[in-house]
Amino acid sequence: MKTIKYFITAISIGLIAHSCSSDLNTLPEGDISGEQLNNDSSSPEKILGGIYLDLRSNGAGGTTSHSDFGIMGIKAGADLMSNDVIQSTNQHLGMFYNYEATNASNSASEIVWTTFYARIFVINKLLDDLKNDAGTKNRAIKGQLLALRAYSYLYLVRFYANSYKEHQSEPGVPLVLTSSNPSQGLPRSTVSEVYGQIVKDIEESIVLLDTFARPSKAQIDQRTAKAIAAEVFLETGNYGRSAQYAEESKQGIALMTENDYTTTGFSTVSNPEAIWGFHNTISTMSIGNYYASFFSMFDNTNEGYAGAAQIRKLIDKRLYDAIPETDYRKKVFNGSQSASYTFNGKTKNYPAYVSWKFKDPSLFEGDYIYIRASSLYYIEAEALARQGREAEARQVLFEISSKRDKAYTLSSKTGNELISEIILQKRIELWGEGYAWFDMKRLNTPLERIYPGTNHTFGRFNLSPDKFRFQIPNKEINNNPQITQNP
Repeated sequence: MKTIKYFITAISIGLIAHSCSSDLNTLPEGDISGEQLNNDSSSPEKILGGIYLDLRSNGAGGTTSHSDFGIMGIKAGADLMSNDVIQSTNQHLGMFYNYEATNASNSASEIVWTTFYARIFVINKLLDDLKNDAGTKNRAIKGQLLALRAYSYLYLVRFYANSYKEHQSEPGVPLVLTSSNPSQGLPRSTVSEVYGQIVKDIEESIVLLDTFARPSKAQIDQRTAKAIAAEVFLETGNYGRSAQYAEESKQGIALMTENDYTTTGFSTVSNPEAIWGFHNTISTMSIGNYYASFFSMFDNTNEGYAGAAQIRKLIDKRLYDAIPETDYRKKVFNGSQSASYTFNGKTKNYPAYVSWKFKDPSLFEGDYIYIRASSLYYIEAEALARQGREAEARQVLFEISSKRDKAYTLSSKTGNELISEIILQKRIELWGEGYAWFDMKRLNTPLERIYPGTNHTFGRFNLSPDKFRFQIPNKEINNNPQITQNP
């Protein structure tokens, strides 16, 4: 894979060279150069710190685009491909909303591919170096690396292949599992093979992280690995394991209060629900361009692209209407009329259906939350319902829904109606957090933006789920003769 070789040399090492700066408060200290990556076997912890920082930085996908800012950019882009999240004008991230992102020539396809494969090569290098080291410290590092690789391949296979159900034998993505021969082209493994490796990695990670006490939420611990596993097993239909890991991961975590949810709870990893996230500082935001950040794109109250440039993020009218008036989650969205809203001492006028969910009182220094405990309630509830354990599923759904809506009563629904209620509650709760489009793909739900009274904008069209697959970026196609393209 000549292009993969390009990724590791030109992108990964370059990013890590400036990522592990000594002023990071959340990650291991120290500096490391590209040369040390290959020669200094004593630095795995420093390199791991660089991987975590790269995954939240502008340029993670190898471009200078302001839509390229790591995990949060990819989560944002994915949600913009759903029925639920709307972008008002066709600028940054607009290629996701109007589905240009799926094309091989579009920068979005390269951003997603590079963000994860560049990190996978560094992960593989470290795993190769740690093969024969069973020390406690490196055991925890290996566990984090395996979880990161599983997480990376989960995103890659969901973007570049069809969903798992009924598509297991179809082409997935190349499985690169070693740092040797990085220039050797690899064909696409099947969807089943890719998920098989994801399961193997995340299960081993859970074992290796059993005694690891992380210094900050920026690092993956066993709770985080179980949260990733719960999502993986929901995708593959192993509902028993999915429910088990979701329950174990969320155990002991308090839910957000109404004040957390409606003020600044989504901009801080001190949020009690934050299972995995990154604490941003002036130093971390200086990497690349701070306008190329999640809160610049999704905080309509801030002075970034969403706020000052008015590239607004809106909620779909149907989803807004589905939120009961007694549910405080409705407070983070505007209704059908323009309205004024005050935050951080500033009162501004906003259009209909605008989001006020993500609010950062600083200038784009808000923390990034990758996994929140709330997601696990819906994963567990759906997994229980699909096993026929409907009374348990209804109770799990009640535990979170009754916290958000004082008028919510225990559901009496069964079968597909119960699952539909779970998915609706999940869409409301996790709007803008990167789940809706993946669920649409998994559940074979079409894109329907043309309807009476629609408030969708330049991406106003309908699509069947067979269109929810990215093409392999041209750079990979041109450099790897063994790879095949998606239609």
